[in-house]
Amino acid sequence: MRKYWIYAFQIVSILLLVFLVVSTFIPQVSEFPPGEYPGAANRLIRTLHLDRFYDSPVNVLLWGILALSMIAGIVLKGIRSPIQKILHLLLALCFIIIAVEKSSNRRFFMTIREDETVRLSDFTKSASATHDCELRLLQFEIQYHDNQRTPRAFLSQLLINERDTVQLAVNKPLAIGHYRLYQNAYDRKILFYLNINNQDYAAALGDTVICGAVECILADFDHAKRVFNIKVADNDYSIGMLQPLRIGDLELVIKPGKTVYSSIIEVAEVRWTKLLLVLALLYIIVLAVAFWRRK
Repeated sequence: MRKYWIYAFQIVSILLLVFLVVSTFIPQVSEFPPGEYPGAANRLIRTLHLDRFYDSPVNVLLWGILALSMIAGIVLKGIRSPIQKILHLLLALCFIIIAVEKSSNRRFFMTIREDETVRLSDFTKSASATHDCELRLLQFEIQYHDNQRTPRAFLSQLLINERDTVQLAVNKPLAIGHYRLYQNAYDRKILFYLNINNQDYAAALGDTVICGAVECILADFDHAKRVFNIKVADNDYSIGMLQPLRIGDLELVIKPGKTVYSSIIEVAEVRWTKLLLVLALLYIIVLAVAFWRRK
């Protein structure tokens, strides 16, 4: 029975390791649009969820099988030494916590434009006062190495509740309650000013501006004709830069703007980290005792 338990554990461990390694080279759905691979390769990737493996049911299943194989080894007397039973039980509990965390904890993305304010509770759907906080992106900064070509760091200067200023970087996450905010990516857009009845509204291509009861969409820019295509009250119009356009009671002018950055922040729910840390410390202590007794 012992050798069958060892074989099962080794096979599942190898499968999990292979899937984790392979998935790191495949664009994840949560990060980028999935790549199209030829024929059977694309079907295999979708079937095994390799394009979203980290929170996929396949990943959770493999961690669960690892834990069950260890528990089965203890129950079916594949492991006889008491101290080895404790070690494998602690390791199985760690695997169970990892599986539960991957299957229950939420991960999502927030995109915040410079000078824009968002409320975390709108994304978490939580009534907790801890998560009901405002996040404002003061500035997104790209720091370069001495050659001025290779990025060295991506930094988001965030203002929390109009009070505390924090710096979010790739290797410097921000903790808010049981959520962790990670710097994931960024976007860059040209921002124009849509002047409606002498009132300026900042908008990028594709943005919607609400002026009273009227909805204006800055659809796109026609490079051949050098005009902007806009939609006002479901009607299409064309307007040149700094050329006034009157539509009923509205007078529209598009003014030059500036380049603005948006910070793409990944938010991960973390509920079991402390318990996992305690179990890991216990495992190290028991392992040290086992080596000491063997010596």
